[in-house]
Amino acid sequence: MYFNMKEWSQEIIDAKDRRFLPVLYFPCLKLTEYKVIDTVTDAKKMAEVMVATIREYPSIIGAMTGMDLTVDAEAFGAPVRFKKNDVPCLAGTLVETMEDAEKLQVPDPHAGRLDVHYDAVRETAKEITDRPIFGGQLGPFSLAANLMPLMDALMNTIHAPTLMHAVLEKATQHLINRALAYKEAGANGVLLAEPTAGLLSPECCEEFSSQYVKRIVDAVQDDGFFVILHNCGNVLDMCDSMYNTGAKGFHFGNSVDMAEICRRMPQDVLVFGNIDPAEIFSLAPDVLREKCHKQLIDTKNFPNFVFSSGCDIPVITSLENIRVMTDSLEAYNKQL
Repeated sequence: MYFNMKEWSQEIIDAKDRRFLPVLYFPCLKLTEYKVIDTVTDAKKMAEVMVATIREYPSIIGAMTGMDLTVDAEAFGAPVRFKKNDVPCLAGTLVETMEDAEKLQVPDPHAGRLDVHYDAVRETAKEITDRPIFGGQLGPFSLAANLMPLMDALMNTIHAPTLMHAVLEKATQHLINRALAYKEAGANGVLLAEPTAGLLSPECCEEFSSQYVKRIVDAVQDDGFFVILHNCGNVLDMCDSMYNTGAKGFHFGNSVDMAEICRRMPQDVLVFGNIDPAEIFSLAPDVLREKCHKQLIDTKNFPNFVFSSGCDIPVITSLENIRVMTDSLEAYNKQL
């Protein structure tokens, strides 16, 4: 399904009202009879949740696959632990030494459960034709950090950069292949989740994340395919590095002040964020409504801002609190 994503983005920037694109999938399992394990292993069931989400919350401006952060490492051969109604988690790693890195093979883009996500896009496109569909995948440093112990990945940027770059080369090639497979399946873009890069210094982020993200963007982004780069760290000093990747959208977590981010990012790209997912889950509706309203007021002078969660909203979040977000946006837009 083709969308001119350049026009889509510009229409959002030019619009008087504010738009909504949360990282919302797993809480919406409640709209179906499925548990997490059902949809991360079955494309049709994942697509049913994607479609049900848009039907329930039509103000969301794009459908999105489930954000399963294990599926890329699993394709490389990493073991994954599944629970009935919680997101999958990694049960082991693959790389500790340079020898391990050299043995690591770039997987087939259809390895493991990757086809679940592509096929979910295909199925969703049969039902959702009035807005773009995004696939979810990891960013390069976050994938590399899933292939080895996290502390090793962080220390390797200082003490073993050659090893780190060796893993990043293979992670990046896989992520290019995966984004191209999403594109072939009919997706209109990807949300590139790079949360672990938020733990790096600005200099290390440039060397071990942004330059590799740029390679992915250069390989896949065009007028019909839109890359949104997500980093939920304290990234105020990384804005230039992130922008220089060439991505056309940037999604921020709740570690940063959204208005300050908007001031630092050029207005020719979309900027998404950043209601704390823990607050969406835990706050009383009235308190959450106040948080949402403040966010919208604080960012009112930035036409490229898109209202969103700061990261993936927890599976146990109530649908009532999701409705608070959509109702808050509707109330704000009525005052414009």
